[in-house]
Amino acid sequence: MAGMLSWIWKESEADNDTDAIKQLKKDWMDENADAREEDVTRKQLEARIASAKKAAANASEPSKMLDLAEAYGVLNPKDKRVLETCEMVMKFSLPFLSRQRQGDAHQLHGRSLFLAGRFEESLRALLRATQCYKEQGTMKLRRVNNAGLIRAYAALEKGPEATKRLEVALTMCEDMNDSIGLYMTGRVALEEGGCAEAFDAVWNDYLDDHPETKAYMEKMVGGTDGAVKQLMEKMPQQNGPAAPETFADFVKLAKEHKVITFLIITFVVLYLYFAVWFARW
Repeated sequence: MAGMLSWIWKESEADNDTDAIKQLKKDWMDENADAREEDVTRKQLEARIASAKKAAANASEPSKMLDLAEAYGVLNPKDKRVLETCEMVMKFSLPFLSRQRQGDAHQLHGRSLFLAGRFEESLRALLRATQCYKEQGTMKLRRVNNAGLIRAYAALEKGPEATKRLEVALTMCEDMNDSIGLYMTGRVALEEGGCAEAFDAVWNDYLDDHPETKAYMEKMVGGTDGAVKQLMEKMPQQNGPAAPETFADFVKLAKEHKVITFLIITFVVLYLYFAVWFARW
């Protein structure tokens, strides 16, 4: 009976998430899927979990506990065992890890806390990862950490902090897909929270300095024109705004018509996400 009540409570908690929070959680899940090897099977991942579990049982190698948490997380980031094992790492394994691996532990812990809806705790864990990666971490690790911070700040409706993380993370991008992914990960949430203007200003400055990315964005936005117009035609409105024709028009519309723009931005972000995803193939 207790298990059934727990299941019902968790389902209710998930249903209470706003659309923006659901999208942020999906961003975490998509990031995990992108990092997973392309041809790996569920059976192989489960075999890795079994192997990691056996290694973690050896008390003389406490660092293996993080390997187990990561193995759980690759298969399913929402698996409660990820968070439970991360908590064990925090208590018993952390001092035995290098600074980079400590950063990995805090980053994974932060993601697990976020997916559990514990956003303040997630932010603290991600900030600890930031400190570790400053001392010992690759550019990619620091960029991924900043993407997590954008999500955490956006979930807490801390627009200025999310914007600062975007500004920092954009300096760490290796290609166009990295930068577009960073922008998309917080944009919808900040639109809903009414904190998107500064975020857009940083992004527009970046586009001005990166004409290839700007041209790609304009092309993608142009490709949504027909669908956006159909969407807006179905919306009940009197003397409503015209459908945006360029990326700049989207920004202008965002400042003037919050509710309508939230729906449109959500659509465009999903459109761009799939465009970037297919571009990777």
